Amino acid sequence: MKHICVLLLLSGLGLTSCIDVVDVKIPEGKPLLAVEGEITDQPGPYTVTLTKTAPYFDQAELPRVSGAVLTLADNEGHQETLQEVSPGTYATSKLQGKIGNQYVLTIQAEGEEYRAETEIRRTPAIDSIRAEYREKEGFRDAGYYILYYGEELPGVGDYYRFKVFHNDVLLNKPNDLIVTNDELVDGKYIDGIELTDEEGANDQPFVKGDRVRIETQSLPRDYFYFLNEMATQINNVGLFATPPANVRTNVRNVRAGSDKAAVGYFAGHTVRTAALVIE
Repeated sequence: MKHICVLLLLSGLGLTSCIDVVDVKIPEGKPLLAVEGEITDQPGPYTVTLTKTAPYFDQAELPRVSGAVLTLADNEGHQETLQEVSPGTYATSKLQGKIGNQYVLTIQAEGEEYRAETEIRRTPAIDSIRAEYREKEGFRDAGYYILYYGEELPGVGDYYRFKVFHNDVLLNKPNDLIVTNDELVDGKYIDGIELTDEEGANDQPFVKGDRVRIETQSLPRDYFYFLNEMATQINNVGLFATPPANVRTNVRNVRAGSDKAAVGYFAGHTVRTAALVIE
């Protein structure tokens, strides 16, 4: 067994000690069907990707699930069978997402049938976005900050996600996952909420001449909580990390008693965008 010497601070005294490194055997669970897909109120096609889960430390690309049969239907009687456009990726060709509609995705794969239900909810328009330069203050560095302005629709129960693109690159670090609800701002005007810090894509600061695009999504309630749980697990690191937990899913195996579950999410949402060039 290897031994590593570390410095321990005990009662304010620096003492040199050693600890044992223990090799932990992590059991590998059964591969599960992983679903990632969406339908929006914007023109399609809409895609669904099917893969299989893999061991935590496996760095290989996730296995794709080909040959599945996927059907998407709405509450107005429209239905379409998705086509496999690349291994494990399935796409619509004519179904159009619509605000107020509900959708059911049926997946037949590897002898099992799964079902996911979602909806597309109402959405407010973006009034404008603005880049504002701020001097260094406390822990905040100097730089351009991106601010959002717009109405919030009356009636509690709206859920949103904000996505920020810096020179066409999505800000996609753990702290860039921005989801919120309207509990504290119901029906009010959102007057300059910050969506970024001073760093954008690839840890580069926002500077004059940069292109910025904001995308807002109006989410179903359950998808909002899925994203919140996912953010919690992504940021669950460090000395006080809690045991990891499974994130919810809306993909269910319709066969009662089956041990072949699924993970991931098929989500409906709206898309509204605004863009600017920092001057």
